[in-house]
Amino acid sequence: MEPQRNSQMLQNLYAVGPEARFQSMSAPLVVHDGVWTAYDRNQIPDVDETVSNLFSSLNISSSSNFHCRNIIPPVGYDGGVTGAGTGSPIGAGEGSGRHPFRAGIRSSYYTRGGQTSGLTVDPQRNYYPLWRNREVGVGSVGFDQMFDFDQSFDLLSKEHIYNPYNVSRSVNVSVLCLKELRGKVYALAKDQNGCRLLQAKFENPSDEEVEFVLYEVLEYISELMKDQFGNYLIQKLITVCNDDHKLRMLLSLTDVPVEMVLVCMNPHGTRAMQKLLENLTDPYHIALAMAALRPGAARLASDPNGHHVIQYCLIHFPSDVIEPILNEIADKCYEVATDRSGCCVLQACMEHSHGKVRNRLVAEILGNAVVLAEDPYGNYVLQHMVGLKVPEFTARLVRQLQGNFASLSCNKYASNVVEKCLNESGEDISRQIVMELITCSNPALLLIDPYANFVIQSALTVSTGHVYNYLLELISDNMSSMRTNLYGKKILSWFEKRRILAI
Repeated sequence: MEPQRNSQMLQNLYAVGPEARFQSMSAPLVVHDGVWTAYDRNQIPDVDETVSNLFSSLNISSSSNFHCRNIIPPVGYDGGVTGAGTGSPIGAGEGSGRHPFRAGIRSSYYTRGGQTSGLTVDPQRNYYPLWRNREVGVGSVGFDQMFDFDQSFDLLSKEHIYNPYNVSRSVNVSVLCLKELRGKVYALAKDQNGCRLLQAKFENPSDEEVEFVLYEVLEYISELMKDQFGNYLIQKLITVCNDDHKLRMLLSLTDVPVEMVLVCMNPHGTRAMQKLLENLTDPYHIALAMAALRPGAARLASDPNGHHVIQYCLIHFPSDVIEPILNEIADKCYEVATDRSGCCVLQACMEHSHGKVRNRLVAEILGNAVVLAEDPYGNYVLQHMVGLKVPEFTARLVRQLQGNFASLSCNKYASNVVEKCLNESGEDISRQIVMELITCSNPALLLIDPYANFVIQSALTVSTGHVYNYLLELISDNMSSMRTNLYGKKILSWFEKRRILAI
């Protein structure tokens, strides 16, 4: 479309009828290359009366079945704008009309008497209809009640529809005090900028401000602890709360039995929960938290997020306080030990427990020692037990594995356990293990096995006296096969290194 002056455009749009009075108006529209870019509010005289009289003359009634929110195209409608014809939502002889401000509609037309003309609307601009937010009665302007033209959902811009703070956009939230945010703290806490704003106001809060924020979030504390932004506000709140506030938090979290466990299993909630545990000083509060965690302790120990909470409890709380958690983990020791996260928790359990509960844990582990030794994660639990350097535990483990050292040495994971026993169990136990390896049904296979060759090298390192001589004799008898085998060569290279070091 060639550029036109406003008066020419308006003449095409409103050529006949009572709307012709627009031609005498000074043009308020600014049109460039056929695109409506702006309008001058100061040049619009008596807009409400003029626009109202215009639409009242269009013969729009309830029989037209016309509604701005849902326009059903007539039969045969091809997406364009036509003049008078059957199926038009406007009365006979009238042109069809399309909502000028509906989202997704790029152009607006108002034609009469079979005339067709268009006014292109720039989709990149926000247009505010002249009648927005008008308190206009139906009877006073002649609008049909079915023609619900002032639809806020259709006419308001996005910034007016979405307001997460429920605060007027004209108000600067950052300058408001906490009390002026009553009823809005929850929404602010779940917004990135809102959460930062609340934390900034918590640098030196008064007791009254702490009480106010706690009251606002207490009902939603578990949800906020799991929120990607809200958890930071809860952590900040925990650091400034007194013991009474922390007790109220715990009671809210333990109101639903599994709620505290679910918070710990959340990637954001686990951090907030650790912060809460870190700031608990009252023995009753700690006992209350342990009682709430106990039913899900085994599940948390095996959870990628929850195991951090359990390990925090094991490291920072006394053994008698965490005993309920330890007993729960001991009941499901095998499941925990064979889990990637659980094996780390079980190692911490052995290290930080004492007395009867520790003996129970060790007994449960030793009862599954052979299976755990061959497990990708369970083998670390057995290695850690040996690394504790408690002679009783190591002796009991060796007795449990006795008769299986040869087969375990050929296993990818269990071979590490055998090596650990050889290197850290003492001379008597290591001698017992080496003699079992030498006297097994086929010791020559150990010399060329991908994993057992490392066990033999460790045996050569710790052996002395006649046990060492037995190993040398075994290697000498199988020298020819070892020279042609990749793993046998590794054992022979061990002798070469020792010879070079001895020079």
